[in-house]
Amino acid sequence: MKKYKIKVNGKTYEVELESVEESKTVASAPVAEVKKEAAAPAPAASGDEKQIVAPLQGTVVAVKVKVGDTVKKGQAVAVIEAMKLENDVASPFDGVVTSIVVSKGASVSNKDVLMTVK
Repeated sequence: MKKYKIKVNGKTYEVELESVEESKTVASAPVAEVKKEAAAPAPAASGDEKQIVAPLQGTVVAVKVKVGDTVKKGQAVAVIEAMKLENDVASPFDGVVTSIVVSKGASVSNKDVLMTVK
């Protein structure tokens, strides 16, 4: 182990650092895996159904369409809040909404399926 003095905001701290090569006798513990909350399974897209996915991680604050609604390319179909900013999710294609996987208040990750359009 090596001792160092570090100055942070005018205060001096003494720290000890251990080199990985020095600690050959210490068994390293496995890194805990982060478990992702199980999301509702996305319906399998059949035939010409296309999926609209979340462009970023956040919370769904609004779903602006219903099953059966016709959507145009570029139309806002949902709103996701991320870091206190609300982001419209636009449909990348024209079609009719066949299923909606998320609801208001749901947490989504990047690339999670929000809805399918045929």
